[in-house]
Amino acid sequence: MSHLLEHLQAVPSLGATLMNSVRRRHESLRHTAGLNTEVFDAMVLLAAGSWDCGDIGRGHDAVSALVQEMHNGRKSRLLKLGFSDADADEMSALHTRNFM
Repeated sequence: MSHLLEHLQAVPSLGATLMNSVRRRHESLRHTAGLNTEVFDAMVLLAAGSWDCGDIGRGHDAVSALVQEMHNGRKSRLLKLGFSDADADEMSALHTRNFM
């Protein structure tokens, strides 16, 4: 992050270049956008720990919270790099959802 911040401070136009790169990457991968349903379901079951309906509901809530937490983390890092709130939110939302 600090290395990227130095570059962004030295070349302010780099922010727009990065933003456009994120948009282009998302567009080229749009057919794979979103979290794979099977992966999401598997994560819910793992978080649930059982097949009980109540547990599955809690597992779903846990996975949804994880997705939100990851978004918040990405957005926070983008804000620290100097992106506006709106741009950071957009860039985070365009992130490839692969849980890597």
